[in-house]
Amino acid sequence: MRNEIQQINERSTVGFRSSTRPTKKETKNMKAMITGAAGLCGRDIAPLLAKHYNYDIVTTDIKKPDNDFPFVPCDIKNLEEVDQAIKGKDIDAIIHLGTLQPGLGPADMSIDINVKGVCNILESAKNNGVKRVVFTSSVWAASRGPNSAYQPIDENIPPTFDDMYDITKHYGEELCAYYHKMFGLNAIAFRFCGYDPIEGFSDEGDILWDKIDLRRLVGRYCGIGPSYKLTNAWDLTQAFRMAIENKDFTHGLYLIGVGMPFVSEDAEELKKTPLEVYEKYYPGASEFFKEIGFNMPEISFWYRTQKADKQLGFSPKFTLQDIMNQYYERK
Repeated sequence: MRNEIQQINERSTVGFRSSTRPTKKETKNMKAMITGAAGLCGRDIAPLLAKHYNYDIVTTDIKKPDNDFPFVPCDIKNLEEVDQAIKGKDIDAIIHLGTLQPGLGPADMSIDINVKGVCNILESAKNNGVKRVVFTSSVWAASRGPNSAYQPIDENIPPTFDDMYDITKHYGEELCAYYHKMFGLNAIAFRFCGYDPIEGFSDEGDILWDKIDLRRLVGRYCGIGPSYKLTNAWDLTQAFRMAIENKDFTHGLYLIGVGMPFVSEDAEELKKTPLEVYEKYYPGASEFFKEIGFNMPEISFWYRTQKADKQLGFSPKFTLQDIMNQYYERK
């Protein structure tokens, strides 16, 4: 009895002590700066990172985004302005979205923004203790789909440049590798298929079946333009969050988009009889396409995104099979 009373008293004492101290170690919110924050990607990821993951967001661009997050005006071509934007703000991570899109300016402007601008961000991050930079490159930094050296397109594809934009994005990737190698800066580069949101997704990336344009959504998995781009803000946000929070990989190049499971041996058949290939990988696809009135095009290129899935833990929330399954479950 005495031993039992002693054990009860010991448990009571432990319980009392724990109730007078915090049970959880207080952690600081992740503080992320988003460059090019007035653009489509910045507009959509900032509120989701803040709402769902308690990120403290700081935005920067040459014009103020249409939101209430703290804003610092900055021209990334100017290192002094970049330093002023970052210095003293205790930034943990930078999501670098600022870019000059293809065809929107002369070659020297593309170099200034897409090469010098990236260098300025990396240099200032290094000098101001920023823990990680995620740079948004482009799949065009290596190839433009059908002209690729092989299929499926992955991170190792030999580059074939068709535009100054392609070259400048490639150099941005090389700068990330350089700053990681020489200075130990954690720099992740996304070789980005792009982002073109489809109306009909919830805040958490679930399909709203009464609103979704199903044929348009399915087309994103079948190479219909815009080919293989991410379809919703949730997927986009998860890609950046996982790159920021991943502790195992401090540098890397990752294809981010709607990847497909096909292998190189499927290439010719995908051009000639694509429906047969889809049926092999997605049983019931032929009937599904027929039922929703979707006409299958020939497939001349596709992307392999397994590296991002394996190392960062990122893949879009839904595969084509998931969409098919949900469609029939609702019927």
